[in-house]
Amino acid sequence: MSERQAYQVDDAGADAEARRLAYLAEVFDPATNLVFDRIGVGPGWHCLDAGAGGGSVARRLTERVASDGHVLATDIDIRPLEASAGERLEVRAHDIVRDPLPEAAFDLVHARGLMQHLDRRDEALANIVRATKPGGWVIVEDADWVTFDAQPVPEPFLGLHQRMQAAYVETSGFDRHLGGRLVPWLRAAGLDAVEADGHAFAMHGGQPSMEWYVLGIERAAPLLAEMGIVEADTIGAALAQVRDPDFCVLSPLAVAAWGRRPA
Repeated sequence: MSERQAYQVDDAGADAEARRLAYLAEVFDPATNLVFDRIGVGPGWHCLDAGAGGGSVARRLTERVASDGHVLATDIDIRPLEASAGERLEVRAHDIVRDPLPEAAFDLVHARGLMQHLDRRDEALANIVRATKPGGWVIVEDADWVTFDAQPVPEPFLGLHQRMQAAYVETSGFDRHLGGRLVPWLRAAGLDAVEADGHAFAMHGGQPSMEWYVLGIERAAPLLAEMGIVEADTIGAALAQVRDPDFCVLSPLAVAAWGRRPA
């Protein structure tokens, strides 16, 4: 099960995907914005948001860079981004591994929830670093599922979660623990002044804190059943379980790491 298979969105699933992206923004954007504060993103900056999803981060960057700045938002599927395009926010279909980027063009390159899904992530990071101006910043945000794995999680959701992620790891190269390795990874890519921050939170049944993950599972469910990874009845029971308002588990560790390309 590749990333494209598990997370492919057709027109019929567009509304659910729009909700998932909105929940992702609600849950994860505040921490991202704090990192922008720490490195001083401001007027006149030229920024790239790679794997921009629904565009919430790109829109916030557009506000920060003001009239004399520019933001490029890229993704393989740009349909959720198209409504955000404007004079200072450019939208472009782009594969961060295979497609070229202008060299030394950006004061900031940001990628959230992208790198751990790529089987050629070292190449993607090298491309991002080359696209960053000397003295500019690279921010990578990804999860480490160590906190989630350390807690008791009830069945049938535990089995569904474990089987889906195991299949994803085996077939796509998904790295469940990249978040915990971001600091040495960015340093090995030649960045300096590397720092990091992370947090975990309670995921409540039926709430955005849970639905950002559950909607992704729900979209992958037909393929999981077709491949014989999980029975359809088990999937249905697990999804009902995690949408119960009384259900609550600890999230994966959300890690942001950032570093500067040497001048």
